[in-house]
Amino acid sequence: MDNEVKLDQAAAWEPEVSIVIPVYNSAQSISELISRLSATLAEQRLSFELILVDDCSVDDSRAVIRELATRDERIILIARDHNAGQQAAIKTGLGRSRGRWVVTIDDDLEQQPEDIPLLLDQIKSGFDVVYGIPDRSGYPFYRQSGSKLVDLFFTLILKKPKSIRVGSFRVLNRKIVDQIVEDQTPFVYITAITLRLTKNIGNVKVAYQPRRYGKSNYTVKKLSLLFLRLFYYYGINRGHHTTNTETDKIINKGRK
Repeated sequence: MDNEVKLDQAAAWEPEVSIVIPVYNSAQSISELISRLSATLAEQRLSFELILVDDCSVDDSRAVIRELATRDERIILIARDHNAGQQAAIKTGLGRSRGRWVVTIDDDLEQQPEDIPLLLDQIKSGFDVVYGIPDRSGYPFYRQSGSKLVDLFFTLILKKPKSIRVGSFRVLNRKIVDQIVEDQTPFVYITAITLRLTKNIGNVKVAYQPRRYGKSNYTVKKLSLLFLRLFYYYGINRGHHTTNTETDKIINKGRK
């Protein structure tokens, strides 16, 4: 069972914005991320909560977050008791969130907290979801190819509008968050679930900074397995949650 470090605040208090951050081995970056998030949201005069879901980090991430949480009651640590991957961690955080708007942002400082107001301004114009889209022209070739392949799947199979791009930096409204949390697809992929629920999606350009700490966990093998799982769970097997045991063994082999 996942362990939430602090008790809920009074049930009557509902923040305007919830920030959900999946965390894995980010002890070097998490303090700066939280500081910049807090400053950005305070400048906007928004009430907020920061929900950090630690996916069994093997560095000091959990200890760093615990220390920060003792100083700020808006910081909530959910400590997962097993590694289930980034997408499952995000879904766990969505389930804990209470805000009218829910932002998901990575833990590596590639996405800039200062761009969150741009996403919030856009979603308030009537979208269900708004993705922040950076210029990643400097990405490795295999990352760009993998992203294009996944985008093609979303467009052809899940009917994503061709003009819309997707990613992990996004803001969602409360209704869509609640529907995502209720989804029972065994392999969790937040954008795939989102595209089954709505096509009312917006984009906004945001900044991108190469990571300063650590390295990406993505490899050609992991990107290939990701595409296979997406095709199986959200393509040929969509809507059916009982799966073939042998097939599951193949598609889950090497899962982080």
